[in-house]
Amino acid sequence: MAKVVVLSLEEIDGGGVRVTLEMGGDNQPVTSSRIRGKLPPNSEVFLSYEEWQSHYRNLGTQLRFRKEYPTLGTCRLEVVLEDELTVIEDVKKNVKECQESFENLKLNLNNWLNSDGFSPIKWKLLSELNKQDEIRFIICTENHRLRKLPWDVWGFFEEFPQAVAAIGPLEHGSPISPTPKKQVKILAILGDSRGIDTKRDEELLKRLEVSAQASVRVLVEPKRHEFEALWQESWDILFFAGHSSTQTDGETGFIYINTQEKLSLKELKNTLKKAINNGLQLAIFNSCDGLGIAYELEQLNIPQSIVMREPVPDQFAQEFLRYFLEYFSQDTSLYLSVREAREKLQDLVNLDNIYPGASWLPVICQHPGTVPLRWRDFLVTDTIKSDPSATPAVESIQQPSLAENILGELRGNPTSVTSPPILFQNSETSTPPQPKPQSSWQKITIGVGIVISTIGISAIAWWWFKGSICSLTDIRTRFRTDIPEQQRFDYGGSTSWIPIAEPFHKTIAESFPNFDLQKPKYIGSVEGIQQVVKGSSAFGLSSTYPQPIDRENAQKQGFTLLEKAIGIDAISISVNFKLNIPGLTLAQLKGIYTGRITNWQEVGGPNLPIIPYSRSDEKGGTVLTFIDRVLGGEPLNSKVVKFVNSTTAGVDKLTNNLGGIYYASAAEIVSQCGIRPVAIQNEQGNFIPPYQGNLVPPESCPKQRNQVNREAFKNKNYPLTRNLYGIIKDFPGEDTPEEKAGRAYIELLLTGKGQAIVRDAGFAPVKYACSSR
Repeated sequence: MAKVVVLSLEEIDGGGVRVTLEMGGDNQPVTSSRIRGKLPPNSEVFLSYEEWQSHYRNLGTQLRFRKEYPTLGTCRLEVVLEDELTVIEDVKKNVKECQESFENLKLNLNNWLNSDGFSPIKWKLLSELNKQDEIRFIICTENHRLRKLPWDVWGFFEEFPQAVAAIGPLEHGSPISPTPKKQVKILAILGDSRGIDTKRDEELLKRLEVSAQASVRVLVEPKRHEFEALWQESWDILFFAGHSSTQTDGETGFIYINTQEKLSLKELKNTLKKAINNGLQLAIFNSCDGLGIAYELEQLNIPQSIVMREPVPDQFAQEFLRYFLEYFSQDTSLYLSVREAREKLQDLVNLDNIYPGASWLPVICQHPGTVPLRWRDFLVTDTIKSDPSATPAVESIQQPSLAENILGELRGNPTSVTSPPILFQNSETSTPPQPKPQSSWQKITIGVGIVISTIGISAIAWWWFKGSICSLTDIRTRFRTDIPEQQRFDYGGSTSWIPIAEPFHKTIAESFPNFDLQKPKYIGSVEGIQQVVKGSSAFGLSSTYPQPIDRENAQKQGFTLLEKAIGIDAISISVNFKLNIPGLTLAQLKGIYTGRITNWQEVGGPNLPIIPYSRSDEKGGTVLTFIDRVLGGEPLNSKVVKFVNSTTAGVDKLTNNLGGIYYASAAEIVSQCGIRPVAIQNEQGNFIPPYQGNLVPPESCPKQRNQVNREAFKNKNYPLTRNLYGIIKDFPGEDTPEEKAGRAYIELLLTGKGQAIVRDAGFAPVKYACSSR
């Protein structure tokens, strides 16, 4: 089942954006999981889009085009490939500027989505979605600047290979369900084709009549009255190729239906509404600048459409259609068909080198209340009809169920039971032997017995397959987990894992002596992941995601990296116990570690210089997460930050320096004596401490220690939470010992016993944890 993510964006006073996240599945309401956040005002994102847009559109006047090529912005462009270009320095320069502006757009968009106010949204997505899920990610907004942004370049979509972004309206009516037919009916309109080749589009569509049970009707440069075809018949797909444009308001789209006429979709409102009411499910506008077209179709409640954000190169439009139809007609989902087509274009056509950003032009526009159809959903399911001339050997006899009989007896209205056919009969009597009738209580007893037996069998099955395992020696463990033997495996990674990995390593050794694991090496998350990629480790222990370069290197070696969450951690900020400050905001924390805030007086403390400490190993997952979540990607200011080699050294610095501040995994630092874990302000304006209850004073420590605030970590109320991951190799179609070792380790850690170890180590478990003994 595909997952559905709906991200509603509403502009608020001051230029910020209110964000609402809703999640569900194809057969679940998206309101099954909801969380709110916000994005701050950020004009840089929109300015960088406009800068790229300007460079991109200017390229059309500098590359070679046919003389009959119309004005850019109202057409599909005809592209002359790189080897046919009259390469001059100005062209190279402008292509380079366009590429740089698109990279800048990607950077600004990702930085914006790393804002503090958006963190609850991001971490909700990361904690509840799986990399294997097909994810329909719908951006619902009425803001036309937001609708233009290429959301697919957000790093989230690199992490989730089956996720695809779409745009949709905030408000919508009820969609019309399709009526399956014997053939998929497509109405193709080929409009003004000056300077472009729409015959190629026609050829690609006509192929579907042979390969995919389609019926295609083509209108070539039609007159307005020929749109009567949309009234006369019921169509599944409407296709348009030619020239089109959108007005600057973003709400009006025009199509050029022939060399003399252009129509806004408003002029075809009744016609399109009729077509949608008759079952039109998908509109594809393989033409330029189509967001205004999509907007007008949304007002008519079309289930889904595909348009191009900007002017589109002619060859790109043709190849996109070819690849999209190749996947979609073979029953790949609409969303994945678009993603696969885009990725194929990036690698095989490579127009991004000539028109940087072109591969991100196709955009799905989705009615949020509709489940997108696959190709088979357009078609009537074939039914197998029985041969009426064939006589069955034994006729089927309808008998009341046991439950019906019991209810009939209890009501004083026994249900008659048809006797089975007599196959053998005593030749001496014409009366068949009659079974002794059962009393009402006998029938009730039998019924209750069946119910109890069913419940008992279900309970046993649930216990065997799903029940919690509180001891790794439980017989069910070997049934559920494939544990490799007769081979030694190296593994290691994040120092944040130490409180979990040490006791768990001992537990595995005691329970499975043949699961031969070397003692883990704590070399940091990034180095640990790199060791997995290089083959030095079978699997990794990490507090962060693999970097893109690691994923790329893994794919070159024939496998992918999978990360499995096993627990929830948090980054805790601590100071000297004698430094009494009310708490810190993320902005203040950023100011301290970038050198903009240098005195505690600036954040409500005493007049005392701030001495920020950090681990020196920037390859550690904690440091990378801190830079990403707190600093927004800015580096630590080495002129003010003092680097230490370990958390032990960091804690020593705090106890000996009144102005010191240090950050580390909450499980490592919250329980330390002589330091003060600091409350951090969350999105709701509340200061949430990383410890439970009242702060334990130094004189009571170590007999009594602070305990981590697991509940605040689990519900993400504390703003600096993160997952701990096991990093596993995934070889497609293979089951290597290294992959089995990684999966076995994580599966054992996700048992009730494993999650108890996670909890007792100071982390929030992600699954049920058994009680400690």
